[in-house]
Amino acid sequence: MSNMGDSVRNPNSAEDFLKFVGYETSNFLQEVTTQLGSFVENGFLKILFDKGPQATDKAQLLVDMFGESANPIYFSEQAKATNIQPTTLALIFSIALYTSSRSWDNFAARAYRVYGDM
Repeated sequence: MSNMGDSVRNPNSAEDFLKFVGYETSNFLQEVTTQLGSFVENGFLKILFDKGPQATDKAQLLVDMFGESANPIYFSEQAKATNIQPTTLALIFSIALYTSSRSWDNFAARAYRVYGDM
């Protein structure tokens, strides 16, 4: 199937798109920084690492925040190999995945608004 119609509708070139990507790199990195900062600002890390007398189910907290894929039971083999607690591995994985996927989604949405279906 030809994409000729898209070429006619969208006057932007591949060179323009590369310039857009170059410009958006700083926005993407700023969004990553903002997403990472949100874990401090919303108190998530404080709750997770609180040493107070009230016990916190850290595994459930991770699942509530990031979904079932963050359950520490899925990180037991890596924990043995790296000598890092499964909860810590799950936290690192989940924050990295959440931050990068949210930032990428925002970048992709901006690119689509400007360039449409190239």
